[in-house]
Amino acid sequence: MEKESVMSERVGENLEKDVKNVEDMEAITCKENKMRDIICSGLQEQMAEIRQDVLELVNNRMNVMVSEILQIVNKMALTESRDLVDSETYNNRTKSTRQDTLPTKQFLQRNSLLTDLYEIKHIRTIYNVILSTLIVLLIHTAVYDIRNTGSPNFAINTVKAGFAKISVVLCVWLLMKSAALANYVAFCYWATNRLELLPKSFARKVWDYSWLVVLILYQLLYIVLPAKAVVDHDLPIASSMIVLMEQLRLIMKTHAFIRSVAPRFLSYKPHSEAPVPKPPDFSKYLYFMFAPTLIYQDSYPRSKRIRWNVVLANFAEVVTIVFFVGFIYERLLYPIYRDFGKEPIELGMLILNILSSMLPGILMFVCGFYCLLHCWMNAFAELLRFADKMFYKDWWTSISYSTYYRTWNIVVHDWLYTYIYKDMYEIITPGNRKLAVCTVFAISAIFHEYILCLSVRFFYPIMLVLFGVVGFTVVFVLKRAGNVFLWFSLSCGSGTLVSLYCIEYFARINCPPYREDFMDYVIPRTLTCIFHREVV
Repeated sequence: MEKESVMSERVGENLEKDVKNVEDMEAITCKENKMRDIICSGLQEQMAEIRQDVLELVNNRMNVMVSEILQIVNKMALTESRDLVDSETYNNRTKSTRQDTLPTKQFLQRNSLLTDLYEIKHIRTIYNVILSTLIVLLIHTAVYDIRNTGSPNFAINTVKAGFAKISVVLCVWLLMKSAALANYVAFCYWATNRLELLPKSFARKVWDYSWLVVLILYQLLYIVLPAKAVVDHDLPIASSMIVLMEQLRLIMKTHAFIRSVAPRFLSYKPHSEAPVPKPPDFSKYLYFMFAPTLIYQDSYPRSKRIRWNVVLANFAEVVTIVFFVGFIYERLLYPIYRDFGKEPIELGMLILNILSSMLPGILMFVCGFYCLLHCWMNAFAELLRFADKMFYKDWWTSISYSTYYRTWNIVVHDWLYTYIYKDMYEIITPGNRKLAVCTVFAISAIFHEYILCLSVRFFYPIMLVLFGVVGFTVVFVLKRAGNVFLWFSLSCGSGTLVSLYCIEYFARINCPPYREDFMDYVIPRTLTCIFHREVV
């Protein structure tokens, strides 16, 4: 019995141990399950955080990409509309402070547009290609002259003939410049003595109107006398253009000076707190007479020094372009028209001549622009340290003639805008823009024809018709014609202009005059030559 009890006790103890072991194992298993759950939940949280970080990174990257694409699209849109909206660098107008007034001219320190474009290697390459083509043309001309005449000509005879009698040109220029400087003395005399007269008195009115008559007579004589000198001395075409263009330049400058300074004295009231006006110093007037601008101000932005390499480079380009135009005339125009008037004229031949003149015509037009408005103006701006060199804008990208007329010659356009258009719109016919535009076109067309008419010594109003009628009509009819149409029409207009003027010029050499009076300068010799041949 004792043994059985002992055995039963041992069995009971073993069972208790086994139960404890089982309970310990279950506890360990539960702990392991809890650890596994903790690890799994931690991994899930980390995966969620990683997923959130990846989504945020992708979202930010997508936002950056979309922003960059929008910026590129905006830049493309601004580039396409550059001919419609002026950039800050090349904006030549200040904002008007009143609703009934127009913006005024502002002068800034800036380069010419082509000067800045030449800093781009692609544009510079185009310039180098043109220069290389010119060198090839020069070599071809030299070889051609040596083969036919035994010595190279380089268009020297043509240039010498065009610029003959340069001593007469210099004398006329000195007289015109002296008369322009005398204008300053007369203005100062009028202004200082006017202040001594009582306001609103009869004496002051007589004084003002008397000097207004003197000014009108002065301007008329300034137009007539140089033109008479050109005709009397029979100056050739290039020399005539120098005198006539300088004549108009000085007329525009004297008008600008009087129109800008005279209101200071006309609006002065003795009993007001405003200081007594004084005429500008003579040095300011003298600087304005030579400065490459037609808008008068007492001061302009000035550069710090003269870059002589820029001056010499621009003058060298002027000489090169003059001879290049001589090459164009000798090789592409003179052989076609030199015998005109010796043989009967056919309509088909006339049309063919006009088509053949389109290339040399547009080349001469571009050369004239580059020679005068870029090289010549930049050379004198550098000599006078005149910092505002914006003499033109990117007219070659224009898609309408209204934009082209406003951008191809900023110097003259600023004068027409400031002293014709602005005065018409604000003072003479307030608010009437169409009449102001018509007046600007009429004045510009008349003086373009005036220079050409006196230079060639006959009235053949092709320029007046093309510029004042066709150009004026295109501005109002074709608002957005396109850049291809602009260049095509410029080529057609230049070809027609060059062809018809060359025909009339050589007709007057080869055909006898129909009349011996003044009407011979007005009646086209082309028509009288045809009529004479039909009669014969």
